[in-house]
Amino acid sequence: MSSVLFMRGLNGDLADGSCGALHDYRGAAKKASAALSANALGMFPLRNGARVPAVFKAFKLLETVSLSEKPLGVSELSRRLQMGKSTIHGLVTTLESLGALEAVNGSKRYALGPRLHALSARAGNHADLRRIARSALERLASRTEQTSFLGVPADGQVTILDIVHGRPALSISAPVGSSIPLVAGAVGKVLLGAWEPQRRRTFLQERALPAFTASSIVDPERYEDAVMRSVERGVAIDEDEYIDGVRAAASPVFGAKRQLAAIVWVAGFSRHIDTANLERIATAVMTQAAEISKRLGVSVDPETFHPSDGIPRT
Repeated sequence: MSSVLFMRGLNGDLADGSCGALHDYRGAAKKASAALSANALGMFPLRNGARVPAVFKAFKLLETVSLSEKPLGVSELSRRLQMGKSTIHGLVTTLESLGALEAVNGSKRYALGPRLHALSARAGNHADLRRIARSALERLASRTEQTSFLGVPADGQVTILDIVHGRPALSISAPVGSSIPLVAGAVGKVLLGAWEPQRRRTFLQERALPAFTASSIVDPERYEDAVMRSVERGVAIDEDEYIDGVRAAASPVFGAKRQLAAIVWVAGFSRHIDTANLERIATAVMTQAAEISKRLGVSVDPETFHPSDGIPRT
């Protein structure tokens, strides 16, 4: 997986940038799953016949179970998939242990398991969140003339769900589905600000903070202070802390039970954003993040919100 930052050129094409900071996963896992799914239904062959046999067989089995109107046993799966019973038994046992399959009413017949249902629900929630937030991202990009992002925290990083470019000929860009580190600039301050204080302190004390640039905050106490200032204000600022020559502002989006649902941020090259402009961007980000939260059913007044109102917990 490459580590790459892009600049968006005059014609909208992506040109390789000079800083290797945004992790470009390019949705590889999602594309692979889509290809396998289509192949299992006989829609088209995998490109160049390249595949991992065990993954391919497991996906075909899950696809077959999902299309069946009733739970299926090993013998029926073996017949439908034209695989040996021992192979099917091994796949079923493994998938059941992972929660991807479940035995129905204690029988030896299987249906899709709770873990797959949970994954599907999360994917649906992210799709809804992206749709709900899209107009706010467009307003941010238009009003700030910089790039606006929507991201969600997962697995020790923040994954980009959506992006809208501003007007400058060269603007910050990154592929949807790519990720940035847990403590990257303004985004990291927002994320850690949503944690319980003890969890945050333990995290900061037990890990060496990365020095992305010479301006990165690597002292735990200083970082905690920066996080708390961001919480008090409702918006976090990044001046060359994550990427040299890039400034950003980020705010939290609150969802059910006032938990952190997502993070909205705007980033642009420092030459386009002076201190006064960064403050205006920060205000705009905070306002639009509050608007997204409102559309998710959480009322947040960016002028009066204070941690004593209840900091969302992750």
